[in-house]
Amino acid sequence: MFSAYLAATTTPSVPSTNEDRFRDIGPGFAGFVATGLLAVVVILLIVDMMRRIRRIRYQSEQQERQAEMVVAGEEEAANRAADLAPGQRTPAAGTDSPDLSDDEPPRR
Repeated sequence: MFSAYLAATTTPSVPSTNEDRFRDIGPGFAGFVATGLLAVVVILLIVDMMRRIRRIRYQSEQQERQAEMVVAGEEEAANRAADLAPGQRTPAAGTDSPDLSDDEPPRR
């Protein structure tokens, strides 16, 4: 009985992968090259974008530092001007600046 069952059943035919119809499926070599080029372009764009962002960040930090230095210089100039009495060319006594009113040259 079992032999009759085996004789009645047919084995499914497995298609060979060497057939031409299976080679036509997929993008092929052109798709491989296009995908590779797309990946390279995306990587280059990301690197360029990161470079530009870094450059902008450094420029803004430099501008902030420069603005702080300008403010500090203006404050220092205002403090020096406040220390000078009207008609006096050198800083008032007790300041850190050397008194240049004497005719002798500064010592080294």
